[in-house]
Amino acid sequence: MHYVYHNFIYSKALHWILAKEPEVEALPVPIVEDLLTCQEYIAAKEPLTWLRQQLNVSPEKVIQTAFLTTGQRENAVWAAIRKLRFTASNFGQIIAAAKRNRYSTYM
Repeated sequence: MHYVYHNFIYSKALHWILAKEPEVEALPVPIVEDLLTCQEYIAAKEPLTWLRQQLNVSPEKVIQTAFLTTGQRENAVWAAIRKLRFTASNFGQIIAAAKRNRYSTYM
């Protein structure tokens, strides 16, 4: 049974959870979770403004990120960078929540 479960996990979208952490010197864009827990965010007079400034991404950084995240689901860096970000994949849910004026905790 364990073998079947293990193969199921690795063949589906959640396999990256069990994957080894990526060995990357520095990511071209900040990880949202890291920003939300860093001391600068916590101490900021206007945390949302600070967060927006940190999340600005230049076109060069977009290209670097695209290069680093080749392979998407099989790439742990891809998963880490997408976590807690608005993406094309989840934007429909965001719009629907805004129309209902009901946001989940991760939005």
